[in-house]
Amino acid sequence: MEKLDRLRQAIGEKRRLLVLFSGGLDSTVLAKVAHDVLKEEACALTFDSPIIPSGDLAEARSLAALIGIRHVAIHMDELSEPGFAMNPPDRCYLCRKSRDAKAIAWAHDNGFMAVADGLNASDLSDYRPGMKAAREDHIWQPFADLGVTKDELRVWAREMGLPIWDKPNTVCLCSRFPYGFPLEADLLRRVEEAEAFLKRFGFKQVRVRYFPYDTALIEVDDLDAVLHYKEDIRKHLRSLGFSFITLDLEGFASGKLNRLLD
Repeated sequence: MEKLDRLRQAIGEKRRLLVLFSGGLDSTVLAKVAHDVLKEEACALTFDSPIIPSGDLAEARSLAALIGIRHVAIHMDELSEPGFAMNPPDRCYLCRKSRDAKAIAWAHDNGFMAVADGLNASDLSDYRPGMKAAREDHIWQPFADLGVTKDELRVWAREMGLPIWDKPNTVCLCSRFPYGFPLEADLLRRVEEAEAFLKRFGFKQVRVRYFPYDTALIEVDDLDAVLHYKEDIRKHLRSLGFSFITLDLEGFASGKLNRLLD
């Protein structure tokens, strides 16, 4: 547990800490440790935004209550930010810059001089333009600094009794659209509703990618099982406005649309 001990020591040195808290595995572990060390001098901040699934804020609130950490939510509408809705390859950079600005302003207004996120060492190998923004904005990333991996975080979360220890990665709804495809609030909701429907059949890893001509490209962790429900899925997704419903034979893979940048 050497890394965990070093994490606790580093958090203690901050004295007051604001954690950017999505309710995913990484930020939940960070919020838990921050509260354990700093008690009321730690706070978790969640963004209420049209680009995240509507249930994420409620789940974040529930997890914050379980941990015992103070929790605040800030409303944002990234779709109104200049250039964001055009969905450029640096979309995550633009999003992170606007979010960091709001978080830092709130932190300074409330006496928190340090702002941290849950980026871990396993994230460093993927294309993540948001990392550049976070570094520019001096967001502290203790897991990355200490070399803590996703697998280690799952072990820590389980030992801490956190119910999200095996939770799949949480990513914003914009990741379902190929770069350059304009983002609209109603399309984001359509994707969210399609994924929620698929999860009813027990799939843990689900993505519904939105391609031109109202095409739904389904990625799941069990290709054989999804075919048993193909008629139900076809009917429901057609009712949501999709004209074509297709299955990705490769199955689920996080960050798959980044291949378009190669």
